[in-house]
Amino acid sequence: MYKKLLTLALLALSSLVFALSLELDIDPAAFGGNHRVADAAPILEPGVPALNFVPVRILLPFGHKLENLTVKLSPAELQRENLQLDYVRAQQKISQPQEDQTLPDPRIWNSNQAWPYEDFRFLGIQSMRGFQIAVINIYPWKYEPGSRRILASSSVQIEVETVFDENVAQSSANFYSAARGIEDLQGFVLNPDQAHSYEAAPAHRNHSPQSRLIDLGSPKKMLIVTDEGSAPLFQNYMQWRSSQGISSSLFYTSDIYSAYDGVDNAEKVRNFIIDAYQTWANSATPLEYVILGGDDEIVPERGCYGRVYETVDNRMPTDMYFGNLDGDWNANTNNIWGEPEDNVDMLAEVHVGRFPAETAREFNNMFRKTEYYVNNSTFSNNISIMFGENLNWNPVTWGGDYKDDVATHIPNTYSLRTMYERDGNYGDQGVWNAINQGANVMNHMGHANQTYLMGQSNGSIERLDNTEYGFLYTQGCYPAAFDQRTSGDGECIAEHLVTTEGGLFAFLGNTRYGWYMPGSINGASQFYDREYFIGLFETSNTTLGKALAYSRLQNLNQALSSDVMRWCYYEVVLFGDPSVEVKHPDPSLPLLSLESYMFSDLDGDGDGSINPGEIIRIHPVIRNQEGWAPAHNVSVSLQDLPEGIQLMGDSLQIPLIEPGETSSGDDYFLIQIFPNAPYGINYLKLKLEAFHPVTGVSTGSRSYELSLDITMVDRNFPWDCQIQTKSSPMVYDFDGDGNPDIMYLDVQGRAYYINDSAEELWDWYAPPQQDVMRSAAMGNLVGGEALEIVYASRTGRVHAATLDGNLVFNYEAGSPVLFSPVIAPIDHSGENKVMVGTLNGYLHAINPNGTAAQGFPVNLGSSLYSEIAAADIDGDGAMEIIAGTQHGLLHVIDGQGNPKPGFPLSVSGSINGAPTILDNGRIALGTNNRFKLISPTGETLVEKPIQAAMASSPVLADLNSDGALDIIFVTINGWLYAVDQNGEDLSGFPVQIGGVFNTPPLIADLDDDPQFEILVSNHINSLYVFNHDGTMLEGYPFVTSFNGCTPGTICDLNGNGKLDLVSGYSTGVLVLNLRVADSGNHPWPVYRGALNRQGSHAAAPQTPVSDPVLPVLVDKLGQNYPNPFNPNTTIAFQNAKDGVLSLAIYNLKGQLVKVLHDGPLAAGEHRAVWDGLDESGRPVSSGLYFYKLQTKDSSITRRMLLMK
Repeated sequence: MYKKLLTLALLALSSLVFALSLELDIDPAAFGGNHRVADAAPILEPGVPALNFVPVRILLPFGHKLENLTVKLSPAELQRENLQLDYVRAQQKISQPQEDQTLPDPRIWNSNQAWPYEDFRFLGIQSMRGFQIAVINIYPWKYEPGSRRILASSSVQIEVETVFDENVAQSSANFYSAARGIEDLQGFVLNPDQAHSYEAAPAHRNHSPQSRLIDLGSPKKMLIVTDEGSAPLFQNYMQWRSSQGISSSLFYTSDIYSAYDGVDNAEKVRNFIIDAYQTWANSATPLEYVILGGDDEIVPERGCYGRVYETVDNRMPTDMYFGNLDGDWNANTNNIWGEPEDNVDMLAEVHVGRFPAETAREFNNMFRKTEYYVNNSTFSNNISIMFGENLNWNPVTWGGDYKDDVATHIPNTYSLRTMYERDGNYGDQGVWNAINQGANVMNHMGHANQTYLMGQSNGSIERLDNTEYGFLYTQGCYPAAFDQRTSGDGECIAEHLVTTEGGLFAFLGNTRYGWYMPGSINGASQFYDREYFIGLFETSNTTLGKALAYSRLQNLNQALSSDVMRWCYYEVVLFGDPSVEVKHPDPSLPLLSLESYMFSDLDGDGDGSINPGEIIRIHPVIRNQEGWAPAHNVSVSLQDLPEGIQLMGDSLQIPLIEPGETSSGDDYFLIQIFPNAPYGINYLKLKLEAFHPVTGVSTGSRSYELSLDITMVDRNFPWDCQIQTKSSPMVYDFDGDGNPDIMYLDVQGRAYYINDSAEELWDWYAPPQQDVMRSAAMGNLVGGEALEIVYASRTGRVHAATLDGNLVFNYEAGSPVLFSPVIAPIDHSGENKVMVGTLNGYLHAINPNGTAAQGFPVNLGSSLYSEIAAADIDGDGAMEIIAGTQHGLLHVIDGQGNPKPGFPLSVSGSINGAPTILDNGRIALGTNNRFKLISPTGETLVEKPIQAAMASSPVLADLNSDGALDIIFVTINGWLYAVDQNGEDLSGFPVQIGGVFNTPPLIADLDDDPQFEILVSNHINSLYVFNHDGTMLEGYPFVTSFNGCTPGTICDLNGNGKLDLVSGYSTGVLVLNLRVADSGNHPWPVYRGALNRQGSHAAAPQTPVSDPVLPVLVDKLGQNYPNPFNPNTTIAFQNAKDGVLSLAIYNLKGQLVKVLHDGPLAAGEHRAVWDGLDESGRPVSSGLYFYKLQTKDSSITRRMLLMK
C-alpha cells in the first residue's frame, strides 16, 4: 500500500520541475525469505541472511528525467529476537545437481551490524512502450547476526524529483501507444495514475518510416519475419489469424537486410521491428506481436551475455531482444550483447514467439496444431499436468514441491494431474503417454538437455501421434537451445516437440541452464515459472506472449540486482504464436479412456494364444471419467493396423457412457491375422472419440496403443522358479492322471513337477545340494511299472530316486560328472544299469542297488567331452556303451567293462559331438570342426569338414524317404547340416541360420506332406523349422528372448491333439504351441532320442518313412489356401465313406453364397476351388465367409477371408 503525499509542479527557467512524494506501508512481519509474500521478494545472494526486500517501481511523468531520489525508512523497531535466521543457498544448475557447498558469509555472520547495510538500491530507469519507470530495491528488514534480532521499518517515504527533457519526451512519444492502454502498469508501478501525463505524447512524436517496407496506412497487430522460401507457407495461417482478429503482415529477411542498418542481421531485424512498432504506435491497431518465422538458419538469433558465479555464456539465445525495443543492448560496442553495462531494455514493447521450423512439413505441423488448439473445444481443454523430478538428494529437493507451488495458480476448474518422482508416479513412458493422450496446460521441473526432456529423446518425441495439443512450460536446462552451434543439425528437443506431427502446439523453456535452490523452492527459474501462470490465469495477460512478458515484469528488480535472475530473464523463449489465448475448461465435455482390453481366439483355435492364421476378437472397455459430462455417440475404431493384420467390419458405436461408467465388455472387433503374419509384439492404435448429441461436433479424440503378441508361447507359460537349470525338462505322466506333466530339474538338484497349466504339483530335493550340469535320465531300475529318475552332479554323486523323491541309491563316483546319465541293459540279464563318465576319465556302470557293476569303473585315459550312448552295435543282444573323450578316443565297452574289437579308435580331436547310434550300428559323432561316421567295428566311413564344432549331438531320421537314416546336426555358430551315410549333403543343405546354438535338433512331421521337418532352437529359444529340402517352414522363425535354452521335447502336452515344444531356459520352462495336429510321426522328439538318454535310433520312436502306417480315413475339412485370397482359393476335404455330401459357402449372416459340391462322392481326399463368385456369377465383396462340409456323419465349418 502506498500514500501519495505531495505533488509539486514548478515552472522555472523554462523547465518543468516535478516533485513527487510517496509513502509505502510495510508489513514488519514479512521479513522471511523462504516463502513468497505479497509486495516482497527474497534476496538471493548466497551466504547472506534469508531476508526479503521490497521491489518498487515508480512511473515518471511524461518527458521527464530523474534528477534526485530520496528513500527514507521509518525508524527500525524490534520485530523478533533470539531468531537464528537461515542463510541463502547458492543456486545450482538443474541438470548438474551436487551437494550444497554454500557457507554463511563470514563478513556478515561474524558481525552484529544490522544487514543489509543499505536501505535501498536504485537500479536505473527502464522504458516500456514509452513509459519511463524508476526501479528501486528497498530493504526495510535488517538482521543482527550477533544478537539474532530482526529489525523492521513499518513504512518508507520515497521522494522523486524530475525535470522535463525534450529528448526524453521525443523518445517516449515515439514508443507511446495510447491504444495499448495502461493495464500493464496496474500493480506494477506505485503510481499508475501518473500515466495520464503521457496523453501529451503525440505532440512530441517525430517518427517516420525508415523504409518503404512499412506501410503507415496499413498497421497490423502482428508481423511475421521469414525468408522468401518459407513465406508462401504462412499465407493461409495469416488469413486464419486475421479472421481471429489478429491482423498480420509478412516480411522477407532479405528485404530487411537490404533496407536496415545493423552490425549483423539480428540487429537489422530488430531495427526493422522498431521501425514498424514506432510507425504504427499512434494508430488504432498498434503492433503487439512478432513471429520469427524459422529456426536460426532462417531468422537469426541474438546471443546475449549471462554470468552466474563461474558459469559464463556470451551467446545465450535471447529472443526477447526482438521485443524489447528501446534500449541499446550493446552500448559499449564490444559486440557482447546484453551485458549489465549495455543499457539493456528489460521491458517488452511487443511479444515475440518463434516458429523454429525449417521445412514445409515442420511449418505446416505448427500451423495445423495451433489452428486445432484455437478452433476446437475438446476434452484436452480441461486437463493440466504437473511433472516433477528429483532435483537433489543432499539436501533432498523435489521438483514436485516446485510444481505444487505453481499448481496453486492453476484454476480449480481444470482437471489437475500430478506426475511426481516424489510420489512414485513419474516415469518416462508415463510422461509419453500423458502427452500422447492430450492435455492443455503442462508444467515441468526436472532435468533436461538439448535432446532430452522428461525422460524423452528426440526420437520418442517424433513417435508421438496425439491429435490433442497443448503447451508446456519447463524449467529444465537447454531444451530450447535452438542455436545451430549448440543443437546442431539434430535440433533441440523443444523444436521437435512443436514441429513434429504430434507433441505440442507451443513450448516455453530455457535456451541454457535452468537454476534451482537446493532444499528450497526459491529457485531462480521458479520465480518466472510461477509468475507466468499467475499472469496467464490471474490477470488479463491471457495470451502466451503477454504472460511471458508479465513473468519478466514481476521479476524485474531481481533481474537487475541478481546475476542468476538476469540469466533466467534472458533465456526463456516461446516456440509458438504469442497471440494465442490459453483455453479454459469447458464443463460440457466428457473424458474417455481405455479402461482395459482383452483378446480372444474363440473364433480361432481356442488355445488362448494368438497365432498366425487366426481370427481374433478384441474386447475394449471404455470409461467416461467421473466428474466429466456424459459421453454421447462414442466411436471406437482401430487404426494403423500393422502388416499381416486386417480389420473385419467397422468401428464400434456406443450411444452413451455416463460419467464414472464403462462400456460393456461384450462389444468386440474382429481382426484376421494372416498366416504369414510375423511373430512378435504388434501394436494397434485404438481411437476413442465422442460427438456432441446436438451439433455432432467431436469432443476430441484419444488414441491408445494395444499390444498384440502373435506368439507360439503357450498362455500358461513361461513357468519360472528363479533357480538356474542346465537340464532338459522331462515330459511324462508323472501323477498318473493320464495327462502329460513336466519335471524341471534345477542345478541344485531340486525336482519340480508342473502340469500343463504351469501349476506346481510337488517337488523334492536330493540332499545335500548338488551341482547338476546336464539332463536327468528316466527308466525302470527296480522293476514294476514305476520308473525312476537319475541325475548326476559335479559333486561326483549319481542320484537315483522314485518319481516322488524317495532315494533309490546315491552313488559316489569320486570325480565330477559333467554329462547326463544313461539308463540301459548292458548285459544279458536284461537289468537296467546307470552309466556315467567322470572328469577324471572313468566310465562307471551302476547296478540298481547303487553298487558298481562288475568290471567297472573303466579308465578311459582322459575325461569325457560329450554325452555317452548305449546301443547293441554288434547284434549280440546286449547293449554296449559308447563314449568319446577329450583326447579323441572313441570307446565301445561291453557290459563287463571290456573294449570291443576295433576300439578304442583315435578320431583326431576332442569328441564334442556326442556319439549317436544308427539302426545299422554305425556311430555318428563330431570332433572339433569335423563330422565322422564310424562302423561298428571301428572303421572311419565318413570324415566331413563342417563350419564349426557340433552343438551337443547329431539326431537321426530318414529325411529324403530313401529308406536309410540320415544324420542331422547344427553347429555352434548356426549351420544346419543334413547328410546321408555317405557323407553327402542332402539337397538344400547345409543352411546358414546364424546365431549361437548349444542344443541338438528335433525331428517331427509338422505339415501335411510325408516328409519330416527339423526343429532347432538357438540359445535364446528362438525356434527355426526347416523342411526336408532345407527351406524354412512357413511362419518361422519364431523369435524369443528366453536366454539359456536347454534341449526340448515334442509332444501333445495338453491333450488337444496338437503338438507342443517343451524346452527349458535359464530359470524355467517354456512351452511353444506348434499349432499342428499330432500325427504321432516323430522320429526324434526328445533329447538323445528317449528319456533314458541312450542316444540311439533303437531307443527313439520307431516311425520309418519307408514303411508308413496309413491312417484311417475320417471326415476332415482343411483350411483353404491361400487365405486370405483374391479371387480364387482351394479347399481340401476328406470323406470317410462313399456317399452324398455337400460343400457350400455362406456369408456372416448365414446366407448361402455358393454351393461347390452337392451329391455323391467316393471316400478319400478331394479339392474344390471357389472363384469368389456367388450362385448368380457375381463377384462377392471382401469380408469373412464360412465354408461348410456336410456328410452323413459329420458337419464341419471353417472360416476364410476374401480381400480385394
